[in-house]
Amino acid sequence: MQIDLTGKNVLITGGARGIGRIISLTLAQSGARIGAIYRSDNSAAERTLAELHALPNPVDHFMLQADITDEQAVERAIQAAQERFGGAIDFLILDAAQGAYGELASTSTEDWMRAFDTNVHGAFFVVRAATPYLQRGGSVVFISSGAGHDPLEGLSAYGASKAAVNHLSTVLAQELGQRGVRVNVVSPGSTDKSGTDPNTDPESYTEKQRDIVTTTALRRLGIAQDVANVVLFFVSDLSTFVTGQWLRVNGGRL
Repeated sequence: MQIDLTGKNVLITGGARGIGRIISLTLAQSGARIGAIYRSDNSAAERTLAELHALPNPVDHFMLQADITDEQAVERAIQAAQERFGGAIDFLILDAAQGAYGELASTSTEDWMRAFDTNVHGAFFVVRAATPYLQRGGSVVFISSGAGHDPLEGLSAYGASKAAVNHLSTVLAQELGQRGVRVNVVSPGSTDKSGTDPNTDPESYTEKQRDIVTTTALRRLGIAQDVANVVLFFVSDLSTFVTGQWLRVNGGRL
């Protein structure tokens, strides 16, 4: 089935690298126009923008540099994006994230705050600034994590921040529903972010990858395209009566 997003405007945070890059390319391949916010990697932004412009459909994609933990920077970026989009944002994808690893008792205040500043406060700043421009029939998709659902050792700060995002999304779904805007969460498990598929050569799996595969029901590694495909579903007309939900994309890993 071909999903047609022609004429739709997508604003995505973290859209230049990793999973966000694949989401940007996947939605653009379906015809959408991409406006991606990135923090600091100019080289990655330039490469991804070149990839977007190399796609067959001639659309004026663009990149905006902004640190989403900076409230004023977010407001400037959203203002610039809506002007480029002509005032309309159809789909808002929140992919930018900050990891934090280590046992809770040894986690520094700085590391704890850093996770929340990006994953929770940054998402709040972006959603608040973008909401006035979201169009009826539109969709907001948060990229969360299995750590936001499960008590994973060493991921207390990251997991707590993602759990906050999960709850934020369900409340936002109620608030934006009356405007015809859907809000959902995609929660990836362990995901290869290289943009290639290591499953084409299982013999080359690292020891860690083999451990992941043996505890995954589908017996393969998750890749960024798996996540992007679910995001595509959530922004498409195939999910017009789906909101306030979260979907795990982890291959049934225990």
